[in-house]
Amino acid sequence: MAKSVRKALDENGNIVDVATSPEQIKEVTEVKAEPIKKREPKEYIFRLINKVYHASPNRPPYPENMFIRNTDVIYDEESSTERNIRYLEGVNTIFEDEQEHLSDSKKRQMPEIRFVNGVLRVPSNKTSLVKFLLNSNMYDKKSKRMEHIMPVYTLLNFEEQEKQAINEAEVRMNAMKLAMDAPAEIMIPHAQFLGVRLKNQYNEARSEKGIRVDYLNFADKNPDTFIKTYNNPLVKVEFIIRKAMNVGMIDLATTKGQALWGDTKKFIAQIPDKADAIKFLSEFCLTEKGKEFYQQLKSIAD
Repeated sequence: MAKSVRKALDENGNIVDVATSPEQIKEVTEVKAEPIKKREPKEYIFRLINKVYHASPNRPPYPENMFIRNTDVIYDEESSTERNIRYLEGVNTIFEDEQEHLSDSKKRQMPEIRFVNGVLRVPSNKTSLVKFLLNSNMYDKKSKRMEHIMPVYTLLNFEEQEKQAINEAEVRMNAMKLAMDAPAEIMIPHAQFLGVRLKNQYNEARSEKGIRVDYLNFADKNPDTFIKTYNNPLVKVEFIIRKAMNVGMIDLATTKGQALWGDTKKFIAQIPDKADAIKFLSEFCLTEKGKEFYQQLKSIAD
């Protein structure tokens, strides 16, 4: 089995390839998680999508009562055909072609499907109504919903919302821990990359503690971005390139579209039209052609 390779920074700031051995990959792939049994809710709660009023203490944003039809024409994925569906109380199928044996009076039944203040609660034992609501084109998450029909309602999935809230909290805590423990050599380049000010309004360098406060605040408010960019080789390289430009080590002004060494005016790289010079040079450092350029730049970071 071929080794998996990823880029990382070593303790000296060099960009290196880190290989994951086949044994490590095998260990991961052989781990089997126990399947999680899906809980059947006591009731399904559907909510209207469109609000019609400005919410106030005395008036919810939805109409007090809204009725929807008990029939629809849907695309049935099992048979790969269009089929008529119809909800009838006490009938265990929603497909009209399976209701032919019913009496005419039963077929003409018009059961009430009513949203009260925007909400419809359906006990899970009303299986036909649940199936109708989840298969109708009026349901916003209906698979292969007929495009000409606007969705009317959605299903509130509290279990999924709870899982999402837990995941978001875990990501936030992980980001905060990284921000708190990050050594200065990782934090400073990353903070600059994230837009944290390294100097005050008088153009004086801020203290490490002051920078870390804003660094923590960013991690708290933007945990996903923080984690995705933390200790990223591009972040470190971009920091060095910005520093080199500030001290005149890289010249972008003499020849349009070209990066030159500031002292010798020797050619470094051609920058494509409309490309961000800093971003392009950062990515250039991670290529085979840019290795020597990066090694020379590293001298200013020490």
